[in-house]
Amino acid sequence: MTEQDPTAELKALTRERMRLVWQAAQMGGDLNDDDRRTAEAMAEHSEYVHLWGRLDQLSDAEITRDGTNPILHVTMHAVVEKQIAGGDPPETGQTVTALERRGLSHHEAVHRVASVLVGEIWHVMHEKRPFDPARYAAKLAEVLRFRPSHPTSSTPSAKRRSTRRR
Repeated sequence: MTEQDPTAELKALTRERMRLVWQAAQMGGDLNDDDRRTAEAMAEHSEYVHLWGRLDQLSDAEITRDGTNPILHVTMHAVVEKQIAGGDPPETGQTVTALERRGLSHHEAVHRVASVLVGEIWHVMHEKRPFDPARYAAKLAEVLRFRPSHPTSSTPSAKRRSTRRR
């Protein structure tokens, strides 16, 4: 018996689930709130749309784009949308609203918050400690204190994303 990557089965299941969510959304299927948010996040990322229906057939190298894992990317996007919808924590929605008032699209504001969330998840996993809501809220507040001269990055993909609205 050969040793397998312990995450291989989880990866395969995640890809299959996301493929099925995408397929159901394309067919107008009835989705629960979490799956609907995931399907919406998938649709909002047009640069990855060609992948969603084939996730179960593609390798990591075929899925990853410019160092970004699209599955993780849209999952974090959907998690932030869930935090906003549920008001938990309230700082998530407050931060997105404040960023929108500063001129960012909803999509780009969600990305800014998602980058904070990913950092917090990394700390939880790396430091083997529980999630700290106060630390997360403080990191979100830091996002609001930082005022770049331009609301979005100057890279073409960031410009493209920042012009999209929900």
